[in-house]
Amino acid sequence: MLAPQIANLIQFFYPIGNTPAVCLTQDLPQKKNADLLLLGCGDVRHILFTIHTEQQARDPRLLDATCCDVDTAVIARNIVLLSLILDDVDGANDQSIWNIFYHFRIDDSSLNLLQTQTTKLLSPSTSLPTWQQSQYGRVIRISDHISLERVRDMWRFYGKKREGDVLSRFTKHVDDGMRMSQQFQKWVIGEKTTVATGIRAAAPACMQATLDLPHLYKSYWAFGTTETDEAARSLAVNFNPMFVPKDGNMFLHYGTDPVLGFHISSCYAPIEPTSPHSGSSSEKPELHEIVKCTRTEFGTWTKSFRAHSTADLITLRFFVGDAVAFAYALQQLRITGPSKSPHCYRDRYHFEPLVLDDEKYSDASAPLVFDIIDTSNLIDHLETLNLLTATSPLLRNSFSATLYSEKLVWTHETQISLLETLLCGDMTTVTSLLGLVPVEVVTNTAFSSAGDEALCVDSPDPSSKPGQVFARIAWKRPLNPADAGVNTLGLIHFDSAGLAQVLYRIFLRMFADGDVSKLLARMGSAHIPSLPTYNRASFVAFLCLVLTRTGTDWNNTMEELLKLVYQDTSLAFASTYMQELNLWMHLKGLYSVDILKCLPNSLTGPPQTGTLHGWQNMPPMVSVTLRIPRSKLDPFIAQAIKVGFTPPLHAILQSSPRAANQWQNMFAETQIGFGNLRAKGSRYSDSFQVEIDEDQLGWKGNSPMFLSFYVPSWILLQEPCTATVSLAIPHSPTTTMVFASSLGHSLSIFTARQEEVEHVYITKNQPHQSDVMCIHAFSPGDVKNELPPDGDSETTITATVNEKTGQISSFTGRVQVLSEQSKALLRKGCQIKRSLRSPFNYVLCLEKGPSFKANFPAPVLDSTARVRITRKSCYLELVADVAKSTDWSALQSFMYPVFLDSGSPAMWNMPHVNLSSLLIIDLTNTSSARLGWLRTHLATMWSAQETALKFNPSLSASSSARARVDFKDSLFHIILGFSGTAGPQASVYGIDCPEEKGVHMLVFISKLLLDMSNRTVVLDAAVLPLYIDLMPKIMPALRAMANSSHAPTSIRTSKDELYLWKEALPAWTERSRSWSHKPNCEYAASGKIPLSIKFGERVLCSCGEGKLPTGFMPEFAGWKDLAKHSVRMAISPAFASALVDKPIDLSVLQSASDSIGQDLNGCQVCGKDKGSNGLGLMACSHCHKAKYCSRDCQKTDWKKHKMVCKADGN
Repeated sequence: MLAPQIANLIQFFYPIGNTPAVCLTQDLPQKKNADLLLLGCGDVRHILFTIHTEQQARDPRLLDATCCDVDTAVIARNIVLLSLILDDVDGANDQSIWNIFYHFRIDDSSLNLLQTQTTKLLSPSTSLPTWQQSQYGRVIRISDHISLERVRDMWRFYGKKREGDVLSRFTKHVDDGMRMSQQFQKWVIGEKTTVATGIRAAAPACMQATLDLPHLYKSYWAFGTTETDEAARSLAVNFNPMFVPKDGNMFLHYGTDPVLGFHISSCYAPIEPTSPHSGSSSEKPELHEIVKCTRTEFGTWTKSFRAHSTADLITLRFFVGDAVAFAYALQQLRITGPSKSPHCYRDRYHFEPLVLDDEKYSDASAPLVFDIIDTSNLIDHLETLNLLTATSPLLRNSFSATLYSEKLVWTHETQISLLETLLCGDMTTVTSLLGLVPVEVVTNTAFSSAGDEALCVDSPDPSSKPGQVFARIAWKRPLNPADAGVNTLGLIHFDSAGLAQVLYRIFLRMFADGDVSKLLARMGSAHIPSLPTYNRASFVAFLCLVLTRTGTDWNNTMEELLKLVYQDTSLAFASTYMQELNLWMHLKGLYSVDILKCLPNSLTGPPQTGTLHGWQNMPPMVSVTLRIPRSKLDPFIAQAIKVGFTPPLHAILQSSPRAANQWQNMFAETQIGFGNLRAKGSRYSDSFQVEIDEDQLGWKGNSPMFLSFYVPSWILLQEPCTATVSLAIPHSPTTTMVFASSLGHSLSIFTARQEEVEHVYITKNQPHQSDVMCIHAFSPGDVKNELPPDGDSETTITATVNEKTGQISSFTGRVQVLSEQSKALLRKGCQIKRSLRSPFNYVLCLEKGPSFKANFPAPVLDSTARVRITRKSCYLELVADVAKSTDWSALQSFMYPVFLDSGSPAMWNMPHVNLSSLLIIDLTNTSSARLGWLRTHLATMWSAQETALKFNPSLSASSSARARVDFKDSLFHIILGFSGTAGPQASVYGIDCPEEKGVHMLVFISKLLLDMSNRTVVLDAAVLPLYIDLMPKIMPALRAMANSSHAPTSIRTSKDELYLWKEALPAWTERSRSWSHKPNCEYAASGKIPLSIKFGERVLCSCGEGKLPTGFMPEFAGWKDLAKHSVRMAISPAFASALVDKPIDLSVLQSASDSIGQDLNGCQVCGKDKGSNGLGLMACSHCHKAKYCSRDCQKTDWKKHKMVCKADGN
């Protein structure tokens, strides 16, 4: 659907998730109710974990989650699980529920419970209203009656009691499927059958888990259960129907492993006995302890889900169907309401129309825009631009709204080039059009480590293949701080020629798989290219979005674009798909070529009754439905299954072999299905319709296949009888190699002449549809020129395009002054002051007058910014070059931005965390091997490039890049120093900048916590920023502390690094906030966060001062008075983004962890905590961090230490 048709002969079944559960709401402000959309939702682990996290918060929020998956079994399983949890009020069935959902072999009692429960579900599911009014409908809603019918059919399958021959056939069916799954497993993974990505579940203690998880994985696949006890395994004698695809060639995915969806790091990290945990207390966990950890976590999730549902705080909505189709249906509902159908099918393999007929969609009470959209790994299946085009208009225009996508990234790739490949163009240009920003790329900061995983999947052997790391990409709206309750996207203005060049370059990238030079290069290689991921309708859908996002002369733009496309010779078969491009541009009202502007009959002479020429007022485009007999499909099916390859399919309209004028047109936007056709009405008229009674067995059944697609009518009229219609496979080196021997060079599966009425049906619309699929993109209220509430100005943003590259090179923000008072100031020659709020945002201040904002859709380079003033016409223009993906180091230091959103502080790149719910890491035995992972984990903060800069300070780098390296170095020393694994523990640190007059803040650390959701650690800390007005009040306490056992350890910083610290403080304090901001909060009053970065001035607001939990720090001299002015915060390691640079190089990790982590509070060489004279240790005179007991030890260490020594100011 708006993507190439794929023959889905072989599919993988994903019954359970293969990545650890994440908290979906962690990026949202506290207490804000959340509407969530999960596309390709898979199992409900993210939902359950999110609810569990919310239940632990002080004020759990109301959640409304809409879940979509194309696999009926996934949705059916989820509802069975949730209903079991709701019914299991006292938790007595936890074990059986676990077995039912996670084991593919189960014991008799679990099977009986499954059969009882699914039978119970059949009673209230006889109709959609009956279900919605049932005991489950209050929490679990189903979006349409077709989804209900499909899951109900699966429940019948699950609940069926099988005996005798029925059981034997079922067992054989499952055995055959498992054998095929294991063959795929060996083909993909190898004989070792080990899935390395399982270590994600153990992060951040990944390395310790690499030996254990393969044993659990092999055991699970051998016995079908997570049980490690032989007696328990022996009871699992039944195949679990919840793991058995009901129909079709679908096989259990080779990566299926229940452990992967949970967090097992508590098995490898020492956890304090006071923390509620289920890890291991031994140095090395037993396998049964790891399994127990996952089951215990699952039990806490189920308990929280029952509590949240009892409090009416959760609504779950389920839809079975294609994610892209569902997204466009939601767009349609939002813009036109329920009165108009979206006119699309629910998936690419059935002719069932998508109609959301739940009453909550009819009365507009179901959410249609969302705070969080999670698309799982759908970009691997549907492609990035298809998915973002469909979903971006559904993302709420708010500061914190986030769209997530997941991707496996090769560790050796240039990451930005990968992202631009995914986006089919220059990152800044394409994301500006989409109205999205990849936050990690702009900030080059991530809160999870890609390096941990890279170290486990990459081999030190240079000849070995590189590994892949998991990247979860967060897309947000362009940064636009606002005090208004409703935000909009700014309209981007283009000149026609420039926008045409942009779109043309994207077009070339979308269809790069058809590049002639690349195809020829592949002909002689064994390389198997990926399947095509876009068709011309995909591109037109993107154009629909661009139309609503931009201001331009659209007609001229389309003429310029088509001129470029017509002239292009680089793409193979481009001309044969040209009519499909013209068709879809016409269908969506984007542009009509001349031949589509008139009725086709007028081109062909007088009408002939009973023929295609006799169609009165034939529309410019019609639908062709081709019937393919099963006998013609069978050879193709056999060959595809034999080689394990599911090729793309398309339709071909072609002149007859004897025609004087030979022509051929291809159409990739097709719909397929199986069943029996019913026709009604008169052929060759508007009344003629076809309907298809679906055969749900599809490829496995005996029914004919139907292929349907839209075509321009004039093509059919060229040879209305003898021209042919074909179902074929597109040509590529791979498809030719695999299928040419059986299908011939044309790769045609079946061909019929247009006059063969038993095979070719020409109708006004496709089967079961009354119009063409709706594509709306952004609504008119989403995108417009910025007009402040006071109406004093209007801001327009214009993009300048480099026509040689087709990339946006600069933005111009024009502020048209509307206020007469401001106009007068301009005409009198007042000065204009330009100030940068962020790489996206500027403020232009009139001397003795108001300020005006210029907000750009992508980051710009401040060094190129210039202001133009036209005093007579009363407008200001700010022009700045865009910051390309390689320019991040030249941006203003921009790691953890916090801005006011509707009057309250909001974070843009920092997850919220509930400190009281995190597990406390036990630091009583700092020599324990169970803390050995910490140093390695912290060393992954640096990317490969940053590591090189750290070890070779002579490398060229900006001051911003060096500041980041140093900032991470300070975090490394503080976290490792508090852990006590590198010397005596220190819990108080002073952030000291000699360039800026000394210590600017004190950091008090209470605990080291495990943040399992983000697979890292967190310091439960408090900060005391020092400012002039405060000093007289706390000076006695500072002196007392200096003479106590908690004297601060100095962390020397440069001026640039100190700025990063002050920028991070508001984010660290806001993310862990358990208090409310006061009405007179200094942030809101000043409009600034942080308040100031200058020496002696306040950094933070006063709202959180003194609000620390009892026993936060051990009592020491001065602490009581200092605590009154301290603010609690959560400090996490600052990881580099895997999308900007490669993770840390395995070859330098050992050197890095050895050099930057040795005995931070003892002698670097011998570990002594006192000098040779019995007094304190000496510190390195350059970095003031490395400590030595004597000059001899310092000399011994200098060769190594000089590589990482951080001199003042660097």
